Amino acid sequence: MIMPGILSPNPQNILSFIAIIADIIIIDIIIFFRLTTYLIKNKNKKTNKNSLSIVVKKVVHYTQQCRVAVSRVMGSTFRHKWLIKTVAIALSFPVALKLTEHWKEITDKITAVLEFFIINNKSLGISILITFIFAIIIFYKKIITIFQKFISGLTSKYFIFTLASLAIIGALSALLIPSYTSWFREPGYTITQQDSAKENPEKAQNTPIPTASPTGNKAAEVEQKSTSDLRLHLLYITGGIIAILGLIETNRKNSQDHIRQVHAARRDRYIEAVDKLSSKNASVRLGGVYALVGLVDEWLDDDNIDRETRFKEGQVIINNLCSYIRSPFPLAEKIDEYKAYKRFEEVMQKDSKRLLEELDFPDWIVLNDRFPSLQNYKKPKNITKDYAMFSEEQDVRRTIFIEMSKRSSSNQKKDEEGKKSFESETWSKFDFDFSRAPIFYPLNNLKIEKGNFSTAKFYFYAGSTFNGTTFIEKADFFGATFIDRADFTDVTFAKGVDFSWAEFSYASFYTAKFIGKSSFTNANFSEAIFFGAKFTENAIFCRTTFTNYAQFLSTTFTGGVNFSGAVFGEIINFVETTFTSTTDFSGATFNSSALYFTFRTDLGIELKAKFSAAANPQDYDFSTMQVGFGTATLLGKTFKIPLGTVLFDPKSLDKKTGEYTRVSPPAQ
Repeated sequence: MIMPGILSPNPQNILSFIAIIADIIIIDIIIFFRLTTYLIKNKNKKTNKNSLSIVVKKVVHYTQQCRVAVSRVMGSTFRHKWLIKTVAIALSFPVALKLTEHWKEITDKITAVLEFFIINNKSLGISILITFIFAIIIFYKKIITIFQKFISGLTSKYFIFTLASLAIIGALSALLIPSYTSWFREPGYTITQQDSAKENPEKAQNTPIPTASPTGNKAAEVEQKSTSDLRLHLLYITGGIIAILGLIETNRKNSQDHIRQVHAARRDRYIEAVDKLSSKNASVRLGGVYALVGLVDEWLDDDNIDRETRFKEGQVIINNLCSYIRSPFPLAEKIDEYKAYKRFEEVMQKDSKRLLEELDFPDWIVLNDRFPSLQNYKKPKNITKDYAMFSEEQDVRRTIFIEMSKRSSSNQKKDEEGKKSFESETWSKFDFDFSRAPIFYPLNNLKIEKGNFSTAKFYFYAGSTFNGTTFIEKADFFGATFIDRADFTDVTFAKGVDFSWAEFSYASFYTAKFIGKSSFTNANFSEAIFFGAKFTENAIFCRTTFTNYAQFLSTTFTGGVNFSGAVFGEIINFVETTFTSTTDFSGATFNSSALYFTFRTDLGIELKAKFSAAANPQDYDFSTMQVGFGTATLLGKTFKIPLGTVLFDPKSLDKKTGEYTRVSPPAQ
């Protein structure tokens, strides 16, 4: 079936014929497997016991047996690579024999196809060429990389074999191409005579043999010279390729030696930089930090090694920087206590003069518990010297986070010319382990790629704050301890956060954005402020303890919120809170009746919590809540919700005002 299409004189018919045959084969295979699958699926269905059903069952059974047998044979074949190689060698002989028998026809067809695209249909050939060039321009980096790897593989692993193969191929080409083809030259007189003699053997027998003429001898000489020149050119080309490969191999060896020297020098610099981190001089330690950061960038920009090795070498340096962050610094606790004491003195002086401001109340609350009596506190000696050492260490450790922030995936800004402001690859693939670290310095307005601060200790009055910081990946504060206060004002947790088992005194999450899943399971708060916070996914407060004050004023829960088993202390504020999905207070304990869902301001404005009417009535579980309940109806559904609160339609949000236009009357 295929041979008539190949032997067709029209190249366009050849291409069309091949495409049609391929389509038919593919369609047949798809139909066969679809039919087989359908029959197998319906094999066990109840059918009438007639002859047709019996035949179908037999066909299905036979098909299954064939498929199992074929899969076993194919699996066994692919498991034994030597068998595949043996079959390939065995098939190469008949294939080569067939090719040599039809060598002239094959070359003629190849020539005809090339003529079709180059001469007969120039527009099609040019369009294909332009498309090919355009594809090369788009994927040039990948193409160059693959080509370099291919050449490097040939020259590094199989250099001698490659040279020998090229020499053999060149010699065979110089021997066979001039003798058996008319490629790369015009056919001469003698070949024309031979062809005409082959075509008319009878005429040649009846015709007397002509005597050699000067013109014929000259044509034969031209033909012989053309053949010799072609052989020489082929040999020259082969020799040139071999010489180029030799130069490439020499350059590769020289480059490898240079690369080894560069890597050795880089590792020596790494050892020196690590030694600097243990210096008593803060400026030397800071220089060591910058040196290590620069080495990470050098490894990431090194195109002479693969991507995996680059990140592996960079991760080693990152581990050293993280280890430095985790290293203890006993002076931090001493300075934190001293600064807390000084702040408490300031607050008490204001309180004695009745000049306390709103911003002073958090300090007044937490420091009253920390310093029951000011007279019992002993001021440290040499505080000036200690304070200087403390400030220097703050700068060194914060610098590490600043450099990491510059190289975060969300910090790759472009300059006026459209180029990245930072040329190195981002550090987003690295792992950062700050667990058990003492954090006594501000981490405000930074981009933290992977914040693993599990079981870390944060000293607020020493300087630990996170104002305006963005955590790009999921942040982990599992089991962390926040001394006195925790400030996460306007922080963004882009992919969730885990505060499970964390210990807080006074925690402020003012206008924080919790974009991913957020967990505060078994966390302990003395005071918790979530004013204006937004939770876009599930917020989990299972078994969380709020000892004194829990404020969720104007908080938005877009996902579900789970307070099951939570313990609430003195005051709980859900005024203006928006609940959009499942809300679970099952098993929660309320130790006070000061639970607010509504509030009237001095101006007479009613502030109410809102519950989504798109949820199901059973999604709101207030079974253990000691508060009055009423009913409200919206979207044809009636809900039991706290008195005075309202239902809203989440689809009625006015983007200009940020308010919902379809709201139920207050629950009564």
